[in-house]
Amino acid sequence: MSVEIINRAEWGARPWQGTPYSVALSERRSFFVHYHGDPPAHSTGKAVPRDVERIHLGNGWSGVGYNFMVDQNGAVYEGRGWGLVGAHCPGHNRTGIGVYVAIGGSQKPSDAALRSVRDLYDEACRRTARTLAKRGHKDGYATACPGGPLYAWVKAGMPAKGTPPGKGKPEAKVVDLSRLISAARQDPPKPGTPVSYDGARTVEKALAAEGLLAARYVDGHFGSQTVAAYRRWQQRCGYSGAAADGIPGIASLRSLGRAHGFTVTP
Repeated sequence: MSVEIINRAEWGARPWQGTPYSVALSERRSFFVHYHGDPPAHSTGKAVPRDVERIHLGNGWSGVGYNFMVDQNGAVYEGRGWGLVGAHCPGHNRTGIGVYVAIGGSQKPSDAALRSVRDLYDEACRRTARTLAKRGHKDGYATACPGGPLYAWVKAGMPAKGTPPGKGKPEAKVVDLSRLISAARQDPPKPGTPVSYDGARTVEKALAAEGLLAARYVDGHFGSQTVAAYRRWQQRCGYSGAAADGIPGIASLRSLGRAHGFTVTP
């Protein structure tokens, strides 16, 4: 598959409030693109799907109404996925796949976001074995959604932008896992070793965005405070005991990277 999807468990989705109906891929006929309306509170990270979920639960729905959500880093989050009826466009929830982009108002989608939406569309066509109609929300319902810039892109045929499939996001950084492990085991740093490492700073920023690390500790030094924050991240990922030691592992680090726009070198 050309697009990597962060599943519901990874981003912390709540259990369904009721059971959404299932739908066969053979029934899908169209691909709907949506936006937030007003500028969203969050444009990147797991806060994006969590905020959508909060709003949709407040509407009395079972949970997230979109099939997928895309943030401005190009990260893709599972909502109702491929096999559940959506709650995104009346009259088209069964036949249409709904994809939300984390922008609103006159905000423009990033190339990374457009790249991921296009990748989702191509994957949807592959799975359904047909060319799905490219549509904005307003093509199926009286609304301003998905806004001027995003709708113009849809009507232009959803041209692919950004990096090729499988190459990550244009602005993504690469984090060296071995250097992180070394840094996490040196507190204070050993004489002659650099205190700061950009990869550590990238991870610290992600931990801070998750609410696990105070901003004053985002300094590139993977010290005791960062180790403690990373331990909390591991626990959030389902690890416990010795497996949640605050020393980055490949699975938990890749999960963090998918949500915050960086890739990992083992």
